[in-house]
Amino acid sequence: MDLSEPSLERLRLKLRYKVLYHVGHNCADVDDLVQETLSRFIRAVQRDQIRNTEEFGAFINGVCRNVILEYRRRVKREPTLDDDNQIPEVGVRPDAEILELRDAIDSGLAELADRDRAILRALFLDGRDKEEICAEWKMSDAQFRVVLFRAKERFRKVYVGEVKHRGEQMH
Repeated sequence: MDLSEPSLERLRLKLRYKVLYHVGHNCADVDDLVQETLSRFIRAVQRDQIRNTEEFGAFINGVCRNVILEYRRRVKREPTLDDDNQIPEVGVRPDAEILELRDAIDSGLAELADRDRAILRALFLDGRDKEEICAEWKMSDAQFRVVLFRAKERFRKVYVGEVKHRGEQMH
């Protein structure tokens, strides 16, 4: 597989055209999406994750499609900021409030199954890599995404209940 600078530049131009077609010409994140696609592709080449290296076009097309879909999901979740709206100042939280949040998180994690708790803690609190967690728990990438999604949903339900309960105790 040819990963020389001219080859990567041709690939970058083709990906840029594809991304522009799918997200539109007025999208400010086109170059970021192209770069993310290329970095995932190069990482896959380095790890020998491409089955048919002679015809890598379908592989990189799938990677690009996934990057675009992830981008669209993220954009739908995040609120857009208008130039007219002012960004609220984030004040420093009082120590007591921080301790209450930590307690709520700890008790929310304690309610989860061992695997869910360990995966959420490793990913979000310890900052470990997804691949490292997958290897430790002997999971594929798809299995990890499903487990993570369900663990986050369970935690969210427990955490919201815990916060509501603490709020009722204060009033």
